Amino acid sequence: MRTNSFFAFPWYVPLLALYPPLALLAHNLGQVDTGAANRSLLISLLVALLLLVPLKKLSKDLHKAGLIVALLAILFFSYGHIYTVIKNVQFAGFLIGRHRYLVVVWLGLAGFSIWWILGKLQAVTFTKTLNLIALLWIFFPLTQIISFHIKNAGYARMRPTETEQSADIISVAENLPDVYYIILDGYGRSDVLLKNFNYDNSAFLGDLENLGFYVAECSQSNYSKTDLSLASTLNFDYINNINENLTPDNTDRTPLWDLVKHSLVAEKFRNMGYKVRSFETGFDFTQINPADTFYITPRRGFNDFENFLLKTTMAIILDDAGLFSRFQLTEEDYKYGRILFTLNTLEEIPQLVGPDFVFVHLLVPHQPFVFGPDGEQLVVQKTGSNNDEYYTDENYVSGYRNQAIFISNRITQVAEKIIESSSTPPIIIIQGDHSPSHFSDVDRMGILNAYYFPEGQPGFYSKITPVNTFRLLFSSYFDAGYPLLEDMSYYSSYPNAYQYEEIPNECEQ
Repeated sequence: MRTNSFFAFPWYVPLLALYPPLALLAHNLGQVDTGAANRSLLISLLVALLLLVPLKKLSKDLHKAGLIVALLAILFFSYGHIYTVIKNVQFAGFLIGRHRYLVVVWLGLAGFSIWWILGKLQAVTFTKTLNLIALLWIFFPLTQIISFHIKNAGYARMRPTETEQSADIISVAENLPDVYYIILDGYGRSDVLLKNFNYDNSAFLGDLENLGFYVAECSQSNYSKTDLSLASTLNFDYINNINENLTPDNTDRTPLWDLVKHSLVAEKFRNMGYKVRSFETGFDFTQINPADTFYITPRRGFNDFENFLLKTTMAIILDDAGLFSRFQLTEEDYKYGRILFTLNTLEEIPQLVGPDFVFVHLLVPHQPFVFGPDGEQLVVQKTGSNNDEYYTDENYVSGYRNQAIFISNRITQVAEKIIESSSTPPIIIIQGDHSPSHFSDVDRMGILNAYYFPEGQPGFYSKITPVNTFRLLFSSYFDAGYPLLEDMSYYSSYPNAYQYEEIPNECEQ
């Protein structure tokens, strides 16, 4: 009897309430932190259950109340999707995609359906079927999310060969230097910037050299995409050597994300007694978390996930009316605040008790473009609408150039502050993970690559690539004895991330 009562309860109500946030999260795994959906899931569930109570009293039928709540949930969560599709649609010169029209249709559907449920329908006969449908419906995003986390937690990563593993850390100094690995996403090599953006960054490179940096003037990235590039550098080997399953026909990028978040570099620093510090980046797959310290940008209002979810619901009406403006920031606002917070916090880390390995991924000069050349907020708008937004060539060039000028000036100040404030001379690596888009495959590979190794005296050379960065570091400072690999560069594009085209380095110093 109790079993029958259990299955007769309209469980589809909470399941349908949870489905939209879960589905959106599953669609964006690796791009957003799973925890960003917690508040949306809780609010959605509570609202559905709270609606169920008064509607049950009014209708005097739990099953009819459940159907009404399910109907309202479907209408609420589908509104934004429909509006996005039709908002620019015209019929005979008449713009039909307006809230004033769609709301009337939605209210009409809701009113008619509620009248039909209350007066004509035997709702109890549908409960078990709807429970099963809702359970199957929610099964798919839940499976995706759980599978993603299982993969991240349990990937049997293939490390370098036994010969390479034997080249381990054999000497650890008493006064260990802090190590800063700073990625400026999309920062191109000087000749690439001059040719495509008419930006001469020689003054910036000169300032770095005056601080004691070695600037590899002809460096290329090993890979053309962020996750490939970082996975390779942070495990100091090429992707096909790290994991033999990442073959050209494989489109699964999850192993790359795991290699970034749980890298061999971080593991070795931890084994030497280092604390690992990392920052929120805006992309979950480039965030080393858990870390000993994980810095989150102070924020107010909705997070990025909530902002996106809101625009898929009927709440987009209130959003378009500006009623949520005090609770939300745009993607550009978040990026602007996050970059400034990270740069300011970097300057304070030398004052902390170390030694520290600090991993920083700054989404600059990469788009979206939010900085003017002097650090002012200057948003470059995209062209188009909805899922077809893009930068014109002119806007891309001006936006990228502004951000390159800003970060060149600001990162020099940060590096100088770190050097001055460190009791033990630090190690600082500043690299681009790839070069800007919009241009040739060759241009995509030429990157900024600068090293501050004040005491190691390694054998730098102008065409060194990131895969050899930590090989040099561990060998120079900790007597690891890692041999350098041949400097190779591979271009690929999504979804076929592992179908490589070799890009020769024809740069002349």
